[in-house]
Amino acid sequence: MISIESSHDAKTNAADAADELMKVYDPCQDLNAEFSAGRRMSSICSDDDDYNSSLPPHPEAWPQRPLLLRPTPGAGVTIRGVRYSTSNKYLPSYAESQNLPINNGLEAKGRCLVIDFESDLFIGTACLRLKNARKSDCDGDAGDGSGSDLPSPDYFHKKKRTFQVVISGRFKRRIPMSECVTGQIFTRPAGVLPPRIVVKAAVLLMSRLAPQLQSRLEGDCPRLLSPLCSTAQTAQMKSNQTTDADEDLESELQEHHPSAPSSLIQSLPKSKMVNRSTLLDSDNKARIKNRKKVFDELHSNGSVEPSFCPQSEYCFEFYQHLILFDKFALDFPKPVGQRSLKKMLNGQPLRILAMHQEQKQTKTKEMNNEKMTTLWSFDIWHETLYKDARSNSTTDTDVSQ
Repeated sequence: MISIESSHDAKTNAADAADELMKVYDPCQDLNAEFSAGRRMSSICSDDDDYNSSLPPHPEAWPQRPLLLRPTPGAGVTIRGVRYSTSNKYLPSYAESQNLPINNGLEAKGRCLVIDFESDLFIGTACLRLKNARKSDCDGDAGDGSGSDLPSPDYFHKKKRTFQVVISGRFKRRIPMSECVTGQIFTRPAGVLPPRIVVKAAVLLMSRLAPQLQSRLEGDCPRLLSPLCSTAQTAQMKSNQTTDADEDLESELQEHHPSAPSSLIQSLPKSKMVNRSTLLDSDNKARIKNRKKVFDELHSNGSVEPSFCPQSEYCFEFYQHLILFDKFALDFPKPVGQRSLKKMLNGQPLRILAMHQEQKQTKTKEMNNEKMTTLWSFDIWHETLYKDARSNSTTDTDVSQ
């Protein structure tokens, strides 16, 4: 057991632990900047029964048990259909199902399953890969020519990451890029967290990776949110829709050169692009690091421009390797080691989430009143969460009565 003798020692030990955790990440992500998180009231933390009480079916009915992917109930996400990445024909096996496919990285080219979805602010396609996920059971031959006899590649081979999701699509109206966030939002208090020093180290680590991190682990609605454009490992835009756009969903993505029309840097006002091209013209990692820095600055300043444009298509890639989804555990370096997520989450799933966060300053400057509107939101369930989720659902029902 780790004892904390004083607040100074605790800060020092947490910083040392965060330095150790940092070693497992790519050097390009070590932004080493300060972060702050104010107190906020969120309209998403409501009494909406869709959020608090909606349970998935029993794990025995999950086609990819122990994992389940579904749209977040009550978040306003409509599933238009599931198809192969190279096809425009929806698979009938998913026509009336809220169970969505998880790819495991072993799919043959063109056989990744993708999800077409729509919300009030965004319409697009999602492709999720989780390492060691059970193979998706779907139509063996869709009859649309999407079958392939090519050997299956291993997407995760020689990669640290255990999770990858690519979101591609269009915003339905102009939205300031600085007001879009991604991360995790929970609607109940957290469960049993690791020792305080581990939590502090983890938050310090995440603040290095995302300097504009909004972190709140206590209270009724815990959250971890950071700017969308600086959190994505890859971000691109396209001026014109193409018929083969979905090839990006399963290919190896690269950060485009800042001078390319597809680079998000091109959306910046000219005054902010001075000297940026010389900073960002090196390798892929350097481009990613500097794009993150640019958009962190925009978020920090609350810039209303640039905005996402409805005439353009955008593609975002996210990946990480800290979570082992097959074991549903956090994989910290030694001496911390693996920590189960079951007790921490209190029967709540992890989310693939992005939201439009509009903030209004209240009379009390310490607090912000915000409006949160969903861009996309999907839940990743593990069967170990189901018992606690069912128990909490029963408790919520009893309290409401």
